[in-house]
Amino acid sequence: MEYSGLNVLEASAGTGKTYALAIRYIQLLFYSNQINTKNILAITFTNKAMLEMKRRILEILKQIALDSFKNKEEEKEIFYSLKLDKELAKNRARNIVDDLIKHYDFFSVQTIDSFINIILVSSALNLGLSLNFKIKKDFEKYIEYSFDLLLEEAYRDKRILDILKDFLKHYLFVENRKGWFPKEDILKLLISLFEINTKYGKDFVVFEGESKDIIKDKKELYKTIKKNLKLFKEKFDKQKLNSIYNFINKNTTIIDLQNLPEIFSYKEPPIKKDAVLDEKFKKIWEDITDNIRRLIEFEAKLMYNPYVKLFLYINKFLDEVSRKEDILFLEDLNRKAKLLFDKDFITVPEIYYRLATKFNHYLIDEFQDTSLLQWNNLKPLLEDALASGGSLFYVGDKKQAIYRFRGGEVELFDKVKDAFSHFNVKEDKLSKNFRSDKFIVEFNNRIFSQENLYNFLSNSGIKAELQDNEAILKEITSVFLNSEQTSKNLQDSGYVFIERIDELENTDTEEVIKEKLFKLLDDLKERFNFSDIAILVRENSYVELITSWLISKNIAVESEKTLNVKEHPLIKEIICFLKFLDFPFDDISFTFFILGDIFLSATGIDKNEIRDFIFNLNKDKTKEKDIPIYKKFKDRYSSIWLNYIEYFFENFGLVSNYELIIEIYKRFKIFDNFNCSSAFFMKFLELLKIKEDEFIDLRDFLEYLKSAPQEELYVNVLYENAVKVLTIHKAKGLEFKVVILPFLKIDIDPRPSKHNFYLIDIKKDKSGLVRIVKNYRKFSKELSMLYQEAYKSACIDELNTVYVALTRPKHELYIFIPKKSNNSINKAYFLIPEDLKEYGKKIDKIEKSLERKILYLSKPNYKDWIYPIREEFIDKEYI
Repeated sequence: MEYSGLNVLEASAGTGKTYALAIRYIQLLFYSNQINTKNILAITFTNKAMLEMKRRILEILKQIALDSFKNKEEEKEIFYSLKLDKELAKNRARNIVDDLIKHYDFFSVQTIDSFINIILVSSALNLGLSLNFKIKKDFEKYIEYSFDLLLEEAYRDKRILDILKDFLKHYLFVENRKGWFPKEDILKLLISLFEINTKYGKDFVVFEGESKDIIKDKKELYKTIKKNLKLFKEKFDKQKLNSIYNFINKNTTIIDLQNLPEIFSYKEPPIKKDAVLDEKFKKIWEDITDNIRRLIEFEAKLMYNPYVKLFLYINKFLDEVSRKEDILFLEDLNRKAKLLFDKDFITVPEIYYRLATKFNHYLIDEFQDTSLLQWNNLKPLLEDALASGGSLFYVGDKKQAIYRFRGGEVELFDKVKDAFSHFNVKEDKLSKNFRSDKFIVEFNNRIFSQENLYNFLSNSGIKAELQDNEAILKEITSVFLNSEQTSKNLQDSGYVFIERIDELENTDTEEVIKEKLFKLLDDLKERFNFSDIAILVRENSYVELITSWLISKNIAVESEKTLNVKEHPLIKEIICFLKFLDFPFDDISFTFFILGDIFLSATGIDKNEIRDFIFNLNKDKTKEKDIPIYKKFKDRYSSIWLNYIEYFFENFGLVSNYELIIEIYKRFKIFDNFNCSSAFFMKFLELLKIKEDEFIDLRDFLEYLKSAPQEELYVNVLYENAVKVLTIHKAKGLEFKVVILPFLKIDIDPRPSKHNFYLIDIKKDKSGLVRIVKNYRKFSKELSMLYQEAYKSACIDELNTVYVALTRPKHELYIFIPKKSNNSINKAYFLIPEDLKEYGKKIDKIEKSLERKILYLSKPNYKDWIYPIREEFIDKEYI
């Protein structure tokens, strides 16, 4: 077998991408005694994918070593891939597994961020950091702090003060923004600029020109149009003339170019029938339209200059704060790594020297989502490996490129092949679907066929939006040129159901879908476990909405909301208890806690008794009604107060937050009474410990919980039989027996980060921000081309996302398509042919799988930290 050179594998959904990567890894180990795990690096993009790849590698090795294949077909397939004698392969597999267990730290399957982090740690001093620098995720609050530092510095630095003055003038008179407190708007855009800067690793260009020039030119244009109103009256009909008068009347003080009448986009003046187009008027018209085009292009390029100028200064303050606190932001890892190579801080041999190993063989998963910055950081290492007889194996699917918003550069998939064409390039494609049943595969083949996609682009208005540009339309459809698959399961199985939800008067679309969803789940539970069902949506807001629906019907649900530690009902009780301890006059928090399951289970008091106690307090007409509830509770239930609350009341602020929570768990017998929720209690404790240095005061920690990033609060726990609700992006790479898409929508928004700018390359390491507004394209060919490019990319993103969603199910797929999306027609209405309402057939037999028994953590035995210290020393009596 040839194990050097470049291997490229394009693998459509469900074709066994992870399996192919695992086989490639094992092939490298099997075919040379000189290659071992310390020479191979497999790179993934998520921790879940990393764990899955490790599991698959070990599983296949175990099957070979123990001859424990599921069936003869699987055995034949694996040995065909390895092209080895069975006995020889078994012995080799045993040796490899032994070696992996002995040297597990050399089993290098990592996320790209963790690998880049290792490089940065080994080169921290070159970047002005200590070897123990911390990785931070909450860069937003540091940007806000840096902005405050900038405002403070403006008192001392006239240059900064002038930039702020120019910014405010631009904000009010160019952007036509209103409001006395622009800070929030400024911060939102500065955060977007930081994300773009760290995503692409390029500095921003400040275009030539000033805001005052735009204001001046706008006034001149206004005067020119007003000056020629009499002439326009002679040449244009009433309708066109009214549009010009409306513009003049609306823009008396501040001129908004977005309100320009469409008439000024015409190259030739649209005069009325009885008017004469003389040379004088023709020249006036040309001057006005040329000025409009020039002014619109000028404003489009200068619109974000003040923000870029602010950002360049804020970046300096941000760097100073980062160095002072010895931190690095997670989003900034790749940009910092780029500096190592750009400034010749480090060479490839030095990297390997500091890593104490040399990688000769690289495997990269989900290559279509690799950003240009990530690629440029890996490129020197990959070139070195290929030049010294090593290999690069990358796998991906351009149809599943859904992370462009994170910098994913799908074009790299083909560009890298061309760039490394001198390194023995081998290409392969996988098109047999091992996941979905036959009718689901056929359904997707039809939806993503070239003919259907072209009809979709035409009927949905996308073709018109792209001004019938056939070249761009072909670019969009060509993404799915090789999407057709065959199913491994040739039996007539698999089922797809599609229902369009029309907008009716006095009906709520969400309520209609809610009822249909409940009815569908009632039908499915007869044939599947709830744990076999996944409901996929586009946005987290829909995850929360559907989760609340299911909870209201007492349907077990597993979602980001139910797996969020602060959303767990028992953790909410603990948080309320902490709030009460922090502020004893907080009657609401105290009442919530004593009516909660934790308190009632530990004390044995009946809930109705506590409820009666609370309600009777409200009937108290005496002056004692102003006394906080906890004091009255203490008088009424003195023994319970003494046994369960007094310790915390007296020691709050005197013991560490961690010890306080440990004592709460112990005193209220948390793990005895609620062992099923132990993962949430442990996560809360772990979070408290991790953030202890950052939030010493408990109040600060509770404040952090309110706005903490979702991923930091996520609890990785399994439910025994629960419906899964997750976003399509989170579902990528996963499969489910049944998939429900309750809100299939296609919304094409060409704006990145919901701002009206488009990123253009100026030089190799420079980017410019150009404002793209739909109305502007009528007046400028240059801006129209930028808009089309942005719209094309957004359209491909939407289709890719739908492709990912439709290729997740194994057996059954249910799609609900609302007619409206964001007050306009939902474009998904046109993707699936209207006559296609049902395809295939449902599974008749009971398809329920054996439920996995969840093993819960055994009850921890907490001891006071002082005990081990005491045990270290012998009592003086024994000396």
